[in-house]
Order: sequence, then C-alpha cells, then structure tokens
Amino acid sequence: MTINTSTRSQQVKTYLLNYIQQNQLKRSDQLPSEAAIAKKLGVSRNTLREAYISLENEGVIVRRHGIGTFVAKTPIIQDSLNDFSPFAQIIQDVGYTPNFKTLSIQFEHVPAEVYDAFSTPPVPKIRHIKRIVLADQQPVIYVDDYMAPALENANLNWDAFNGNTVQFLAASLNTPLHQIQSRIRAAALSSEISQYLELAAGTPILNVRSTIFTVDNQPVNYSNICFNSDIVELNIVRMLRTK
Repeated sequence: MTINTSTRSQQVKTYLLNYIQQNQLKRSDQLPSEAAIAKKLGVSRNTLREAYISLENEGVIVRRHGIGTFVAKTPIIQDSLNDFSPFAQIIQDVGYTPNFKTLSIQFEHVPAEVYDAFSTPPVPKIRHIKRIVLADQQPVIYVDDYMAPALENANLNWDAFNGNTVQFLAASLNTPLHQIQSRIRAAALSSEISQYLELAAGTPILNVRSTIFTVDNQPVNYSNICFNSDIVELNIVRMLRTK
C-alpha cells in the first residue's frame, strides 16, 4: 500500500484506526514500530508522526518513549444488528469491564411513541427505568426502558433487577424472548441526558429505539438508547437482493 496524495497524514490515521479494528487490538496492545508502518505505507516518519499526534490527542493511542506505541482505548463495536449481543458482552469483548447502574424506577405517563409500541391507549402510567451502562467507570450508554403494562400482571421480582434488562426479562418471563426491532439515527445529546453520559449538551450521539418481542410476538419492552458515538459503533451487514 503506497499513499501518494496530499492528505497523507489523514490517510495514515485512517489506516491505523482500521489496523486496530481489524486486528482486534485492545487497550495496552502494542502497535508495530513507526519504522515498520512508515515502510509499509511508503510515507515519511514526519507524516506518520502527524497521524500519531492526532490519534494521541484523541486518546486512541499512547506513546511511551523508548518503548513503543500502545492502544489507549478501543471503540466498543456491535458488529451486526442481525445477531444481537448484550451490551455486557460487547464491552467485555474489547477489554473493558461492564457495569450497569439503575438511576430510577418509577411509574409515569410516557411519550406517545411508547404507547404506540405497546398498542396501548395513552392512559396508564408505565414503568419507566432510567439506567446507564459503563465501560470500566466511563458511562457509554444511557437507556430509557419502558416496560409493557401487561408485565405488571406477571409478578416479576423487581428487587432482583440488576440493570441488565434483557437478562432480567429472559430469566423472569415464562415466554422466551424472540427478537429486537431497532431504529437507528444520529441525534444531538439533550441537556437532561448529558449529565449521565458526562458529555456536553448538543454532542452528536447515536440514538437507537428498540422494541423487544417475545416468541409469541408480544412487545414487552421499549427502549430509547443514547450511545456515546466516540466510543460505541454499530456496524450493520445487509444481504444484497439482486432479483
């Protein structure tokens, strides 16, 4: 691979990010030497160092004089929305320790989209759970969970809820969970949620709205999820239909 355009440092930066991802490097894993990468890409050491400085300023890598360059943080990636992996597994796979924190559980009148998801008239108060998911001690995901009114008749043991909604429902319901339908969009972080993700209001985030269905096609949970898009990525693979 030889880089011969005027945007060499940016392309080197892109190469390094792809290298980290494709080789599944985790925190504290070492990158090849600067000399080896410069030779492979056919660029000068100065061009390479510009890319390294940019990545270091973004907190992606850390350089230790006389020792080498190491990964400082790894994006948390869901590789396919067709095969759901729990948040905890995704976080563990890239070398972080997942933690769930429940902020509040209360009954409220909720946004119209929630009643629509459950095909319920906008009358009953619905169980609303606010929670965050942390990678080590850094908050990376904020979740508004809304539980279907029908679940209130199931006598679930909410005292046993540990912040992991999918795990809790899978263990508590007599009917198995079957699928999650999700809608994904870019959004600006609201001032209300910014305090929980420790980001400035207006920061670009990834917003996912998901409904969990049981095997008999009953919606049991609706979630409005905000991802710190600097840390979490969702990669989608779709099959092409040529006919």
